[in-house]
Amino acid sequence: MFITDAIFFQFDVKIKNLKMICLQTYIKSLLLVLSILITGCDGIVKNGQDRLIARAENHYLYLSDIKDQLSSFKSNEDSIAMVRGLINNWARKKLIYEKSLINLPENKISQINSMVEEYKSNLYRNSYREFVLKSLMDTILNKKLISEFYQSNKKNFKLREPLYRIRLVGFPLDNVDRKEIINRFRRFESKDVYFLDSLSFQFSSYFLADTIWLNKFDVFDKVSFLNNENVDYYLKKQNYFEVKDSLDLYLFNVIERLGQNQIAPLPYVENTIKNIVSNKKKIDFIKDFDDDILKDAIKTKKFETY
Repeated sequence: MFITDAIFFQFDVKIKNLKMICLQTYIKSLLLVLSILITGCDGIVKNGQDRLIARAENHYLYLSDIKDQLSSFKSNEDSIAMVRGLINNWARKKLIYEKSLINLPENKISQINSMVEEYKSNLYRNSYREFVLKSLMDTILNKKLISEFYQSNKKNFKLREPLYRIRLVGFPLDNVDRKEIINRFRRFESKDVYFLDSLSFQFSSYFLADTIWLNKFDVFDKVSFLNNENVDYYLKKQNYFEVKDSLDLYLFNVIERLGQNQIAPLPYVENTIKNIVSNKKKIDFIKDFDDDILKDAIKTKKFETY
């Protein structure tokens, strides 16, 4: 029985490998067929390698332009037709574009060119502003500024719901290191954290990042024995619990609890503060940036009026 299973397993692996080889070979073959069918054996070479496969007026399509799209073709059946369709769609766009240049009124072409230039200019301006702003924010948004903003605006960071710092491990009831795990968990010095981390593969539940503040729903996600009936009992205040079910023992420690309307800790609102400060600085930056560019151009004689 085992020998038969092994043979079938080896056969299945070979089939999968064969399919992968066939797919790779197909794509390579399709590229080769394209290069021969569409451009002929001589070919026209770009950069010494790339092959030209189509021309529409003064626009040229190379094999590398459609190579990525060829990998999505699933079978040989319609591959050539699909490639032809791909090339024809490219040609239609280019030819219609060329016809538009000939047949559109001059004022319309001029209007389009102005719109294109304005759009291009806006892209450059906005990209440059964002580039400078990002560099500015990386410099401004430091720990000191965030802390100062927090201290000055604490009353605006009252909690709408309780927060908790917790610690949790869960492991089988018959674990041979049970006493050692409990002692280490309760003492929780640096060496104990290292010890518990080294045994984490044995734990059914595991959360030791007790500097992170969690709301009730976050705690629910991490502590499997919590439910709506017992949550007030376990999360009411700072406490240590040992909870058993039919399989596991859970060590659960509520390190700290902050109630509704208490001031949120800085780590919990740090990202919010970053967004507030960043948006304020961004508004000030946008207001001043363009004027500063103009002033600098006047000062350096790069802008003059006549």
